[in-house]
Amino acid sequence: MVAEQAATHPLDAGGAMHGRGHYPLTMGQLSMWRAVSVRPTEQLWESNQDLLWSAPAGTSEEELRQALTALAARHESLRTVYRPGDEPSAVRQVVLRDPLLRFRAASVREPFDLSAEPAWRAWMRPAGDGEPPQVHVVIHHIAADGAATRILESDFHALLRGDSLATAHTPREAAERQHTDAFRARLSAALEYRQRILAAAPRIAVSRGPLVRARAQTGIPYRAVHQAARRLGVTLPTLLLTVYVQTLAATTGRTDHLLWQLSANRMDPAVRGLVSSLTQWVPMLVECDPDGPLRPMARDVNVAAARALQHGVYDPYAVALTDLDHGSYFTIIPAPADAAVDSTPAETAPARVEFLPPHARSGPSFYLMAHVHPEVRLTVRVMRGGYRRVEVRRLLTTMTDLLLRAVKDTA
Repeated sequence: MVAEQAATHPLDAGGAMHGRGHYPLTMGQLSMWRAVSVRPTEQLWESNQDLLWSAPAGTSEEELRQALTALAARHESLRTVYRPGDEPSAVRQVVLRDPLLRFRAASVREPFDLSAEPAWRAWMRPAGDGEPPQVHVVIHHIAADGAATRILESDFHALLRGDSLATAHTPREAAERQHTDAFRARLSAALEYRQRILAAAPRIAVSRGPLVRARAQTGIPYRAVHQAARRLGVTLPTLLLTVYVQTLAATTGRTDHLLWQLSANRMDPAVRGLVSSLTQWVPMLVECDPDGPLRPMARDVNVAAARALQHGVYDPYAVALTDLDHGSYFTIIPAPADAAVDSTPAETAPARVEFLPPHARSGPSFYLMAHVHPEVRLTVRVMRGGYRRVEVRRLLTTMTDLLLRAVKDTA
C-alpha cells in the first residue's frame, strides 16, 4: 500500500510563493541548472537519482512519514523551488516555509518541474516476508549530489532513532558566500586554470556511437587498494586515477590525456555536511608511460589532481559549455564514512565483466565510475565510435589487471 499525503502547490492563487527570499544558486547548482537547460525534453529525467533506504523491522508507515517530514524540515534543498530570471544565470532558489511532500510511487523517469515543486519524491514499501520496511526516494541531482544523498540517508536513520542533530548548513548560505567579492578571486583563478588546461589539451576527433555500459567486478577488496595507496604515499582516488591513465595509454596508444574529475567541492567544513549540489567537472592534463614505474607516475598524477581540485569551484556561465566528448571522465564513489579498512577480506577474488542495459544518454560520452567498497567495481559508459563490447571489455580487463599489479607490487 502506498501512503499519500495531500499537498498544497507552492504557488497560491495570486502567484505568490509560499516561501522566503530569492537566493542565488551555488556554483554546483548553477552547473546542474545549465546542463538541464540544454537537455532534450526526453532526457530531463536522467538527473534523477533512484534510492532505496531500509528501516528497522517493526517501523510503522507513520514513523517513516514523520522521519521524512523531519528530514525535509531539516534540509532546505528538500523545500526549494527554482525561479528562472531574465538571464539564464539569474535563476534564484526559493525556500518553502513548510515541507511539501507527496508520498506516492513514481517512476524515476518522471521528470520534475523544478519551478513548481521540490525536486524529490518518497514512498513506503511495507515489510515483506523476512524483509524490513523500506523507503523509496527519487531525488534530482540539483537537490542533492552523490555525497549529499549519503548525508540524507544517515540523517533519515538518525531521525528514526530520535537522535538530536546539529543545525544543518543551508545551500543559500553557501551560495551567498560564493557570490561575494571575497570569493571572486577564487572564481577568477579557476577560470584561468580551466582556460590554460583546455588550451594545452590534445584535441582528438571523436564520433558518437551506440551506448555501451559494462561493469568489472574486480574482486580486489577495499583493504588491498587502501593499503596499496598508502604504501605509494598517495590517496586511494589518486591510485585509481593513475591506473585509469595507464589503461587509457595502453589501450589508445597515446601518452597524453585530458581527464575530467567530478570534484565534490566539500573540503570546506562549512559545506562538508551540506545537502545540495556542489559537484562540478574540473579538467587536468596527464602524461603517462604505461610501462613506466608506478610510484613516480602516481605522485605526478597526485600533484595534477590536487591542483585541479583546488580549482573545482567555478562560475559555469563564465566558461564555455563543457564539451562532453572532449577527454575522458572519471569519478570515485568513496567508502562509507564508518567503513573500517579491515572490515573487508584481504584476499582477491576472481574478476568478471558484465554488460549492463542502456540507461541515461546525457552526460559524458566516455565515463568511468569507480566504487571502492567493499571491493573495487568499475562501471564504464561509452558512447563513442570505435567502442563496442570487445573494446570496452579490453578497457575494463586492462584496468583490473593493472590495479591488481599495483596491489601486488606494493605488498
